[in-house]
Amino acid sequence: MTEQHKIAAAKRGAAKTAKLHQKVDDAIRAITAEMQGNGGIYPHNGGAVSMAEVARRAEINEATFYKKDNVALKARVSLWLDTLKKKETVGRMRVRKTFQQRAEGWHEKYKALETRHCITELQFQQLQAEHEKLQRDYDALLEQMRNNAAGKVSPMPKKVTS
Repeated sequence: MTEQHKIAAAKRGAAKTAKLHQKVDDAIRAITAEMQGNGGIYPHNGGAVSMAEVARRAEINEATFYKKDNVALKARVSLWLDTLKKKETVGRMRVRKTFQQRAEGWHEKYKALETRHCITELQFQQLQAEHEKLQRDYDALLEQMRNNAAGKVSPMPKKVTS
């Protein structure tokens, strides 16, 4: 192999390595963005984020991380995973527990709203009954006034303003 061929092969290898690093970085950014958009929980793979999941998202084989030329890439992904596991809720069991806690929280809020709705409905019915009683009393007083004072009531003159 000539020197020129070796240089060309090295350039192709460097380009391939750069493309691999870019794919992995894009996968990490996508996973992070999806977790931020989903309340800190990874919405795929049952919430588990692993080396295999990063490889799947980067559309590479997981064995790529274990090749001797990719030791630095594997170390970077491992460090990111360790940091992620300390900060976020990852792993199937932790995600399941978090979802259960969230569901219980929403259930409590629903029950509180349901109770408040019942109280409001009862208050509304009470006010409606009071309104109907007042309306009946008003109608009775109006009828009584019409019957008893038919000739004694005269309208008040309106003021004329100029």
